[in-house]
Amino acid sequence: MNASRIIVVALLAISISCQTKPKQEATTASDTTTEQPDSAASLAKRPGPDSPRTAADRLIRALYFEHNAKENPFREKKDRTLIDQFFAKPTADLIWNDAQKATGKVNRTKTNLLFNAPDAAVKKTWVEPAAIGGKRAIVYVTFQDNGKPQEVKVDMNQIDGGRWRITEMFYPDGKQLTQLLK
Repeated sequence: MNASRIIVVALLAISISCQTKPKQEATTASDTTTEQPDSAASLAKRPGPDSPRTAADRLIRALYFEHNAKENPFREKKDRTLIDQFFAKPTADLIWNDAQKATGKVNRTKTNLLFNAPDAAVKKTWVEPAAIGGKRAIVYVTFQDNGKPQEVKVDMNQIDGGRWRITEMFYPDGKQLTQLLK
């Protein structure tokens, strides 16, 4: 019996030592990220409130909650850095050029272009999770305007190494940011 145990242990040891490691495939960047194609269907689906947060909606949250009161990029006239932090170059150019004019197309002391409404009228702002389709994202910002629920649709593109920037804002009254500034 001892001999049979020794043979079993020996066979087990031989079988273990003869096994080869499974091939490890090299992972590429495309394997590790699940990039979705730019599609209207992906962007049309509004994520639920429990959806995970992304860099796109975190940028919008920073814009609306950190920079609305003190450093609103729409009210910046001396340094363009804050504008470029949030907006894609063509949109940032429109904002900056309008701000440099003595009388811009929008009265920025009365109208906050984050909402296209007066500051005093805006209450209870929240930013929904982003709907992402490839290099485009849409983020909805909901707020109360004089007690009525309103919504701004923020259209974004991914640029330069994956940074998100705002390309357009659609206001509740049907106006667009770029149209207001042209």
